[in-house]
Amino acid sequence: MYNNLLSVLLFFAWSSSSAISAPSLEPSITSLEEFEIEDSAARIVNGYQIDISKIPYQAALRRRVTSGWSHTCGAVIISHTAVLTAAHCVDSYVSEPSSLRVAVGMSSLLFGGKTYDVAKVIIHSTYSSMTLVDDIALLGTTKIMSFSTNINSVAIASATHSLPVGTEALVSGFGTTSYEGSTSSTLLAAKVYIIDQAVCSRAYVRIASIYSGMVCANASNPYRDACQGDSGGPLVADGILVGIVSWGERCADPLYPGVYTRVSEYNSWILTNLIQLS
Repeated sequence: MYNNLLSVLLFFAWSSSSAISAPSLEPSITSLEEFEIEDSAARIVNGYQIDISKIPYQAALRRRVTSGWSHTCGAVIISHTAVLTAAHCVDSYVSEPSSLRVAVGMSSLLFGGKTYDVAKVIIHSTYSSMTLVDDIALLGTTKIMSFSTNINSVAIASATHSLPVGTEALVSGFGTTSYEGSTSSTLLAAKVYIIDQAVCSRAYVRIASIYSGMVCANASNPYRDACQGDSGGPLVADGILVGIVSWGERCADPLYPGVYTRVSEYNSWILTNLIQLS
């Protein structure tokens, strides 16, 4: 995510390989030969550390690499067997779901939590890698996720959900704390505020279009935002999932709000496709 629309797409044109099965307690990782944090896997900008028990719906996607597993994107738990993420994070894996893992229940990328292999990747049929329209995907796990204090689902916005301008929301994820900055292994979150659709459209008028299936948010003093690699992660307002981190220009740039997939627009699509995973 972020930089410009073209680089967003390039960042997430990942290659893939084989995977390992069954959920398990994630061991401590002391070597990058076992686990990698990709340079492009970036984090919340000007956020704060948060314990997973406060946002137990937060998940992370990992892809198989030669040396083990590598953090790729964020995701969000919506049922015992499904997570939502951005389509641009997983469009290379529709035919290779076993090359992905979902990591849940951890406040650090390097230890704790559980991992679940992915059985199925469903991408919105009209997703466009050029415009990032319909940037949403549903992943089904091979095993039922065991819910606990640190692992739980979040309610998705209804089709008629109202999201007024100025609504406070929480965005969270794993990555760097600045645009193209150094990586951090700690789960971070930031409070942002929904902005007017027309204002967002004007901000991006020379870069890309803002569609009805998108929603924008930002914050100032200091400027706060998601960043690369946070893509696919949750934007939650009043305990309801209202957005999925999608794209933007750079990170926490005062001129460019963060752009999210508007979950209420896809309520029917989500519920319909959940049936395929049940």
